[in-house]
Amino acid sequence: MRTLYRPVGLFEMKLILDLNLKGFPPRLSEQPIFYPVLNKPYADQIAREWNTKDKFSGYVGFVTEFDVASPYIDQFEDQVVGNSHHNELWIPAEEMEELNSNIIGQIKIVDVFYGQGYEGLTQRGTIFDAKNPIEQFLILKDIYEKNDFKSEIKGDWQTIFLNFPLWSRFDFTSYGISHKEKAQILLALKRGWSELFSNNQLFGDVDEG
Repeated sequence: MRTLYRPVGLFEMKLILDLNLKGFPPRLSEQPIFYPVLNKPYADQIAREWNTKDKFSGYVGFVTEFDVASPYIDQFEDQVVGNSHHNELWIPAEEMEELNSNIIGQIKIVDVFYGQGYEGLTQRGTIFDAKNPIEQFLILKDIYEKNDFKSEIKGDWQTIFLNFPLWSRFDFTSYGISHKEKAQILLALKRGWSELFSNNQLFGDVDEG
């Protein structure tokens, strides 16, 4: 077994979520090779320095981690591109289905880097419709004051999954939300999430002050 990392933008992350975090989407015609990397610092560098500045990545880099079974993954040789820690595998696009079938467990998010242009997903027909991530959290605050989050988590789980790390880092005091109140909302989200998705935890720390 090997542990691999893959930095992805918003739209590829959305496709991974559509596959319930159990595989990567097929490559596009202009993507003949799938490039997972062999260490987190290299994946972090790509996500931070490239994805956050790229419009087609949605100005965000999600660092994913996943395990692939041997002997399947052992057939691909380590490649070094650039500096000594720039280690990756070159997997032909036609191998994606077989690769996915050899992923052990779920794909995990182990870091997220948000750029200034990040606007998140556009959720049509939901309470988050046409709202940016900050506005979405303000909606959740109003819901928290009146009810629990379970129906919203179930209906908008992808948005919550992708934005939770941003919310956990963002200072909402200028919006009238104290650090303590923000922590209470995030902890309530985590509790509701754990009851619905016990096998897949939200990424992001909650500072309870």
